Amino acid sequence: MHYSPRSLPLALVLLIFACNGGGTTTESAGSDTDTTGDAETNGAGTTTSPSTGDGATATSEPPTSTTVEPTTDEPTTIEPTTADPTTGGMTTIATETAACGNGVVERGEECDDGNDVDDDECTNSCLGSECGDGVKNAGEECDDANDDNNDACLDSCQLAICGDGIVGPGEACDDGNVIDDDECSNVCMAAGCGDGIVQPGEECDDANDNNDDACVSCTLAVCGDGVVLEGTEQCDDGNVLDSDACLSTCEPATCGDGFVQAGVEDCDDKNQVDADACSNACKTATCTDKLKNAAETDIDCGGGTCSDCADGKVCKVADDCTSGTCTNGKCAQQTLMVPNCMAANVTAAMVFPMVLQPSCNCHQGGSGGLVMSSVATLLGNTVNVDASQADMKRITPNNVDQSYLLYKVFGQQNNVPGGGGSKMPIGSMLTPTQQCLLVNWVKSGAK
Repeated sequence: MHYSPRSLPLALVLLIFACNGGGTTTESAGSDTDTTGDAETNGAGTTTSPSTGDGATATSEPPTSTTVEPTTDEPTTIEPTTADPTTGGMTTIATETAACGNGVVERGEECDDGNDVDDDECTNSCLGSECGDGVKNAGEECDDANDDNNDACLDSCQLAICGDGIVGPGEACDDGNVIDDDECSNVCMAAGCGDGIVQPGEECDDANDNNDDACVSCTLAVCGDGVVLEGTEQCDDGNVLDSDACLSTCEPATCGDGFVQAGVEDCDDKNQVDADACSNACKTATCTDKLKNAAETDIDCGGGTCSDCADGKVCKVADDCTSGTCTNGKCAQQTLMVPNCMAANVTAAMVFPMVLQPSCNCHQGGSGGLVMSSVATLLGNTVNVDASQADMKRITPNNVDQSYLLYKVFGQQNNVPGGGGSKMPIGSMLTPTQQCLLVNWVKSGAK
C-alpha cells in the first residue's frame, strides 16, 4: 500500500485499529450486514457469532485494504503485518532503509540535521560531533583524531602553543608560565647564556658571542677578565700585576706610570724630571750614562757623587769643580790673588837663602812632612809634587794658579778643593819682596 507522508498517520491508525483484537466489531468493506453486540471478535479480526444449536460457527470476511489517494509528496510504502494470533502483540511497521541526511533520526543514527555540513553539531555520518572524531567542529581549534599531546593538536582539540605546559613541536621546554627568567623562557626555549634573557647565575645576557663588549659569557666585563673591552680597555692580560706590559688598570705600561716593568725598566718614579735618580727613560742614574741626572751639576760630574766638573761646566759650589772655583754657577779656573810684581827671572838658588832660610825655617826641620832644608830639597819636595791636603800640586811650574804653596803663602788655601790648614809662614808674613820672589820663581819655571 502506498501512502503519502501527509496521510500516513491516519492510515496507520486505521490499519492498527483494523488489525487490533480489541473487542470491536469490524464491518467488511461494502457489507450490509451488521454484527450484533454479543458477537466476539478474535485477535485475528474474525467475528464469531453466538453458538447455534447445531454448534455451527460463522466467520467474517477478512478485512480488505483501503487505498488513500496519494498527495504530491514522495510516497512512503508501509507494509502491515498481521498480529501474532497466539500473542495478540502490537503490529511491527517496516519502513524503507534509514538514510543519513534526510532530517529524520532513524535507527543507528545519533542525529540527523538534514545537511552536509560536517563541522556542525551533527556530522555527515549522523553522529554527534566530539573532540577526537577527526572533524574540526564548532568550539574546536583542531581535531587530529588522536590523544597525542606532543603534536600540533592537543587531546582537548586546542592548538598546541608555547605556555600550555606541554612540550609540543619545535619546543625545547614548556613550563606553562610567563616567567621569562626561569629555566624555560617564554618562547619555550631552554634557558642558556646567549638567549638574551638574564637567568639566575648570569650577570648579563646580550644574546651574542662577542667578547669585546660589556657582557662576556654572561658576566659583566671587568678589567682583568682577559678580554679587551672595546672602547674602554687598551689591554687586558687577565691578571692584576703592575709589573708586566699591561697594568691592572688595563692600560699599557709606560715609563713614568710609577710601576717598574720587569725586564724593561730599571726604575720608574712617575715623573718627567730627568735630573733625578731615575731618568725619563726609566734608567737608574749613573756617572757614565751621558745624562745630567741624580745629583750631578752637569753631565756625569759634580754633585758629590760623580767626579768634579771641568772648567766651564755647571756647578753649585766650589767642590763641584776641578778648579775649586765656582763662579756664577760655572766652574772657573782657580785664580790666585797675587801682588803686582815686576817680572824677573828667579831661581831656587835665590829663593832658598832670601825667603826660606830667614822666614820658613820650620820646614827646614820637616814640619808638616815638608822638608825644605836646601835648594835641592826645595826643588825635589815641591815642584810637581802633589799637596798632601789639596787637590793641587805644591808647585806647578809656570802656573801660579795651580801652585798650592802660593795659596798658603797668600792665605787663600781654603779656595782650593781639599785645601786648608794654616797660612805660611806660621805666625809671620813674608815681605812684599819675598812674595814677589816666590811668584817670579814659579813664573820663571820653578827651576
